Amino acid sequence: MVSADWIRRHRIAAFFLLAYAISWSIEGAVKLAGMEPSWTTWFFEGFLSPLSPVVAAALVLSASGESVRGWLRDILKFRVHPKWYALAIGIPFVITYASGIASWALGGPVDWASFEFDPISIVIGIVLGTLIGGGQEELGWRGFAQPELQERYGAFRAAVVLGILWGGWHLPQFVFPGGMRADWPLALTVSYFVGIVAFSILLAWIYNGSGGSAFLAMLMHGTDNSTQGRVPLDVDLVIVGDVVNWESLVSMYVSHAVITWAVVAIVVAVVGIHLSSGRVEPKHTSGQFED
Repeated sequence: MVSADWIRRHRIAAFFLLAYAISWSIEGAVKLAGMEPSWTTWFFEGFLSPLSPVVAAALVLSASGESVRGWLRDILKFRVHPKWYALAIGIPFVITYASGIASWALGGPVDWASFEFDPISIVIGIVLGTLIGGGQEELGWRGFAQPELQERYGAFRAAVVLGILWGGWHLPQFVFPGGMRADWPLALTVSYFVGIVAFSILLAWIYNGSGGSAFLAMLMHGTDNSTQGRVPLDVDLVIVGDVVNWESLVSMYVSHAVITWAVVAIVVAVVGIHLSSGRVEPKHTSGQFED
């Protein structure tokens, strides 16, 4: 059994072990129970499972004798420069629609004639994505793991390591029977894991640049999730009978990964590999944000 002393001495390893164990146990239980897709399965897989990183962080902090409430107060910063809100929301939109244009240019199943801009549904989608649609993961990933890792490896390498492990955390969706991505072709799977590392770097930049606001990372993650389905698709080409033709979406997913890395290149060229104008200390230290 893992002791509190071991957790204190191996905070990062303990965090990832707990995040994986909690999430994979939840998703595994759903699959073993043979539950069909429903609001109930979404509650377990789409809401509870994404809470595993913050639960893992809270357990590590608690075992280390630190205040979970104080940590949350530190990372849930709302009063940051408006530019970070614009970037956290705007960049996912740019990447998504740019990938849609690229896919369309490559002959992908994009139907711009059916495109509709609905600001109300966009706002609702961002709010839901931020709070209960995946954005909640960021309390653990960026709010705990990023500053812990970057103290040891630097911001850019920490973001890459975190991106790889974040991608690995999603493996049940690919390997469990009935997983939401179990039917994906290899090209889609590879582009997903390549793209998630790039997105991890952008999230680290938003987190660091905003002075350590995990809320801004939540907002960016939630916006990305909510925009993924907003490129107008030719349904007749994407859905054949009752089955999704995943091969038809390869150009869009590959374009999304390539464009995300292009944005990363621009960010690094502008701000450098430290991914901010200052340095973010782990929340358990007495360090402050430097300008």
